[in-house]
Amino acid sequence: MSKDDKLDQIIGHLENIDRRDKLRMRAGFIKGIIAIVPGIVFIIGLWYFYNHGDEIMAKIAKTAAEQAMEATKNGTNGLMQQLQNFQVK
Repeated sequence: MSKDDKLDQIIGHLENIDRRDKLRMRAGFIKGIIAIVPGIVFIIGLWYFYNHGDEIMAKIAKTAAEQAMEATKNGTNGLMQQLQNFQVK
């Protein structure tokens, strides 16, 4: 094997390494972009909550109050029914 053949072989290996490095670099860039997405979504969520937080909290409080009222009403009716059943016996 001559020196030129050895050099050609080395150049071939270096070209393969260069192709793999380019592929790794592109894949790393894509992974980086994908990793940034949750942070962007979180920041947008913070911004939305900052601007509309009062409305969201009011809606949560209203829903909780309605559910508590309904549970209390059902609980009282159930208690009254149990008392009536107890008195009948």
